[in-house]
Amino acid sequence: MIPVPAFGPPPGFTRKVVVPAKAWVAKTGWSWAAPPPAGHADEMPSHWTKCLDDLHELYAGVCAYLCVYTHRSLKASSVDHFVPKSLAPVREAYHWMNYRLACRAMNTNKHEFQDVLDPFLVPAVLFTLSLLSGRVQVNSKVAAVGTVLHIQAQDTIKRLKLNGGQFRELRLKFIDEYLGNLRMAGPQALPHALQLLSVQSPFIHQEVLRQGW
Repeated sequence: MIPVPAFGPPPGFTRKVVVPAKAWVAKTGWSWAAPPPAGHADEMPSHWTKCLDDLHELYAGVCAYLCVYTHRSLKASSVDHFVPKSLAPVREAYHWMNYRLACRAMNTNKHEFQDVLDPFLVPAVLFTLSLLSGRVQVNSKVAAVGTVLHIQAQDTIKRLKLNGGQFRELRLKFIDEYLGNLRMAGPQALPHALQLLSVQSPFIHQEVLRQGW
């Protein structure tokens, strides 16, 4: 995970998402400013999916948690509510700044847990990567061992299962491709390899540059 810049809502967001949501809430008698009745959060209409294409475009298709490109055409991306729908006021379910672009695996792992750091607020280089093993690590120079931030970062790795076998294998695949592209002949080999990697995984791109690979 690396810091993700927060972009404002796209044109038409209020019309497509907020207005119909408020109309539905008014009919149900729920409060816009209070959480949904216990056990009924799944009844809220998913108007947030109307802005998934915009979310994907603004964030270059990169999952905010796994930090890899998600193919919109393959339906690999989703809208994550950083503050869960069941716990926040109803309005937060339709608030653009509560949305994070997430691949479906990360959205599933995060679920309604609240022990995951916000990609909008995470410090730079808090997470580092072993380019040999593909494992995500906490940078003790940014968050000293035993501090609250270090514990939160470790909890984030554990909750999202960032070091799960399939995710490490994906990172190692990108790293192998990068090294293979470096072996291409010509002066454009390095720029090409770096540019492709920056699209595939900005996190790996950051670590390749930081570690001098």
